[in-house]
Amino acid sequence: MTEITAIVNVFRRPHILQEQIQSIMNQTVKPKEIFIWNNGNKEVNLEKYKNDPYFKVFDNNYNSGVWSRFIIGFLAETEYVCVFDDDTIPGKKWFKNCIDCMNVKEALYGTVGVIFKDSDKYEHKERYGWVNPIEEAMPVDIVGHSWFFKRDWLSYLTRDRLENNKYFSVGEDMYFSYMLHKYASISTYVPPHPRNDIDMFGSNPNTGYKYGCDGNTGSNIKSTFHDAYDGIQRGGFTNLVKRLNATSITDLDIFLRKITNMEPFALIRPADGEYQVLQDNTLTNIDSWTFVKGGKLKTDLDNGIKKASKHNCYVGLPCECCSLEMGRWYIDNYKMDPKYITFANIFVNKNWKTWITYILKNRIQFTFIGPNKLPLDFSVEKYINIPLYLVNSWDTDGDNFINMIIKETENYKKKIVMFAGGPVSKIAISRCWEKNPNNIYLDVGSSLDYFMKGSSNRVYTNDENPLSKKVCGFSSKMIKI
Repeated sequence: MTEITAIVNVFRRPHILQEQIQSIMNQTVKPKEIFIWNNGNKEVNLEKYKNDPYFKVFDNNYNSGVWSRFIIGFLAETEYVCVFDDDTIPGKKWFKNCIDCMNVKEALYGTVGVIFKDSDKYEHKERYGWVNPIEEAMPVDIVGHSWFFKRDWLSYLTRDRLENNKYFSVGEDMYFSYMLHKYASISTYVPPHPRNDIDMFGSNPNTGYKYGCDGNTGSNIKSTFHDAYDGIQRGGFTNLVKRLNATSITDLDIFLRKITNMEPFALIRPADGEYQVLQDNTLTNIDSWTFVKGGKLKTDLDNGIKKASKHNCYVGLPCECCSLEMGRWYIDNYKMDPKYITFANIFVNKNWKTWITYILKNRIQFTFIGPNKLPLDFSVEKYINIPLYLVNSWDTDGDNFINMIIKETENYKKKIVMFAGGPVSKIAISRCWEKNPNNIYLDVGSSLDYFMKGSSNRVYTNDENPLSKKVCGFSSKMIKI
């Protein structure tokens, strides 16, 4: 059963509190309890709530800014928490809307989402949600007015030292999205706000404008929104607009830094072979494995990519210079977040030498799951064989193999696991990432073939071939924000 704790705060709008609480209690998915955070208002009378066990009242005697209402969420015993601004009156289906979205993709959800249109300026932005209705859930840079999330995610909010004295009354919305992305690969989304169903809205537009523009916003502002935005930018925050300028070179740099710092993440790279499987087309690929139409591999691969997208695994796709149609098909079919889209060619073409040099020079230790043993050039902690023609026998042998890999890696922590197994890698990595997101799982594909086999049928390993100098890139044709 889904259990939710709602958190409301009292500051300059105590006259709205009862209306807000009533709207929360009227939800079609009822909260288990409601926390009331009194942020230093000495006039409000909360006695009736203090005497009701359904409520927990935190009667603070001073203004602690915008951060504290999130921190008390640690005291919730429910799976989910929803924090509300004091001018936000949700429609009765708001919690159900968030839960439905969470079941499709695990993310931080809010009722107004912001996409920054300029990577350096806070002021250049567009807002979506109750202020600008949308028919489908969409990825954004940050959310506000309300925040719906898993209670355990609060640990990421305090992962870095909070500058709550500097950013006293601003920045909690930006910082939360930043920390979730940085440390847990968790996206930020706005659920659907369809024009024809205001009950799904996280904030009633009529009251949102009325209360939000009543002059009671802000609390002893010590810093500006731009200051907070600049702070997370300097810390490495990546907004959506930056993805439009990404290249396979810049993305590889990001992943190598993550590996160096041992920041857990997962990466799969479904490309043309996987695309044909997903279209249920019989094929024999360049590595001689064969998929026969109607096989179980299609279903397992489809579920694997869905799980990968849900749990914010990076997905490397054919870009517009490789196959725009195929790349867009993956994005549209699996509702992929642009922040977790990268290049199918991330380890090959011009990046290949950089990638191989990095592994060798830094003596990167890893478990290798693939069809051949690696030479002593590499620091392989453990080798697990993937049968050469496992794709061919997937209907009978696939489940046993995946269960074996999950059992092998379920107790790993802060380890690197590299896979080279075509569509098998995508399924295995997705399942491992879902089961144990404490490691780095990489779909390295053919990038190590030259060493495994003593030669490679990939022409990018030849300096004289044009592919050895090829760099992939994104644009608005590929990533639409």
